[in-house]
Amino acid sequence: MANDNYARGLVPVNQGHRSANIYRVSTAADIYVGQPVAMPAAGFVIGAGVATDSSVVLGVVVGFLGTNKSGLATSDPYLDVSDLTPPTPASDTGDRFVMVLDDPNQEYYIQEDTGGTALALADLGASIHMLYRGADGSAVTGNADTGRVTAELDASTVAATTAGMFTILRLFDGVNNDGTNNVAGDYAKWVVRITHHQKTGLQAVAQV
Repeated sequence: MANDNYARGLVPVNQGHRSANIYRVSTAADIYVGQPVAMPAAGFVIGAGVATDSSVVLGVVVGFLGTNKSGLATSDPYLDVSDLTPPTPASDTGDRFVMVLDDPNQEYYIQEDTGGTALALADLGASIHMLYRGADGSAVTGNADTGRVTAELDASTVAATTAGMFTILRLFDGVNNDGTNNVAGDYAKWVVRITHHQKTGLQAVAQV
């Protein structure tokens, strides 16, 4: 049977005692659970954009906090940019926070898309970028009901280099809703690690 088609970004695997920290937010776009983020020179976390080069990533969002690190002002399961005061990166006062899994060794599983040739076990160790479901794949999209980002691995970008945002480690050992095993092919779930982690060198990234 076919793999489940459920784009929900990056899901932690074997989290254990991995590092997670709270960061202030500065963004002009909504942020969702499972979304990778980066920290530009200004020191505020932003969503990590879809890239075609060696992008650095700080970690993956697993939760949100509001002013004084208390609950958000609304019940939205994601960080709605309209909740920010003011809502623009240039003047944001940083009154919203995200909890980020920021351990360089943290592993995640993520679904692949159906673009290009499907990934195979021969792609283990290769690097790859991601995309968002939407008109062009680069604008952040998410599910307002679940709060999860609709990001997937972009199978068409797999390469035997270290340029990709993520490194493919293995096929995720999981079961589909119909009881069949997750298998290589369309919508397969793969375990990945961030290739160029920001905490390993504290590289600066551009504001987007």
